[in-house]
Amino acid sequence: MYIQHIGHSGFLVSHKKFVLLFDCIDSLDLSAIQDKEIIFFASHQHKDHYNKDLAEELSAFHTTYILSNDIEAPIPQQDLTCLMAPYQEVTLGPLHVRTFSSTDRGVSFYVELQGKRYFHSGDLNWWHWSRMNDTELAKEEADFKAEIEKIKGLPIDFAFVPVDPRLKEHGLLAANHFAKILGPTYLIPMHSFGEYEYYENLESRLDLGRTKLIPATISGQKIWEEQD
Repeated sequence: MYIQHIGHSGFLVSHKKFVLLFDCIDSLDLSAIQDKEIIFFASHQHKDHYNKDLAEELSAFHTTYILSNDIEAPIPQQDLTCLMAPYQEVTLGPLHVRTFSSTDRGVSFYVELQGKRYFHSGDLNWWHWSRMNDTELAKEEADFKAEIEKIKGLPIDFAFVPVDPRLKEHGLLAANHFAKILGPTYLIPMHSFGEYEYYENLESRLDLGRTKLIPATISGQKIWEEQD
């Protein structure tokens, strides 16, 4: 099993027979995954999380699509597509998926496969913009914390969580709270928009407790690997 950072919020998780693609929008080395069962996840329709052209390209392979229900048609291979709203579940063979909500658009994904548990946040984030007033900031904080409480108690091996450079010093809020309340084994920062310099010395700037940080600082980089 290995995890590859594709770019921004996109990740490829390769198991022996399966490949999970989370919010991938960049081109992929299809030769490396074409012989596996591909599960294509898209948390919502924003163009930095869903690439319709890539989704269509993958329809040439054995691909199942698990998409937020805000993604509009045309959808490739509709007979192999699950459109999911928040708080739904689906089981496809050894793959089990639960959705939670977002503090922006669409869903977040909790995925179980072959003994591993993954959480991909999509745009579930503690948004803290300088343009917001105190009332708006309080609502963003409350909404994020309320959603995290709904996830509490689920074991998570790998959590993909926004650490957004555009939020400046407040970009660390979501990761710190996620680790404190949910305690994933590993946390992987995402939503970088390619501004990887923001991730320099990230581990020393975060307060993750027992959770370990897996850096994702180069597009296309394999960031984790273990024997199946």
